[in-house]
Amino acid sequence: MIKLAFKFLHWLRQNVTKEQFKTILNATDEDIKFNRLAFGKRTSQMQYVNICSRTAQTVIKAGIQ
Repeated sequence: MIKLAFKFLHWLRQNVTKEQFKTILNATDEDIKFNRLAFGKRTSQMQYVNICSRTAQTVIKAGIQ
């Protein structure tokens, strides 16, 4: 399962700018901290990929650099 997250992040890094990649990872981490850790929920690798994917879509659609 860890390979899934690693492969996704590797693919993502190749398909967005360096700044977008940093923004996506930071926003994903903040989302997890706020919505999951605050309630004592653990985040699986698959959930991480899903959250990161949704965040990436938002960043790309918004044209955030």
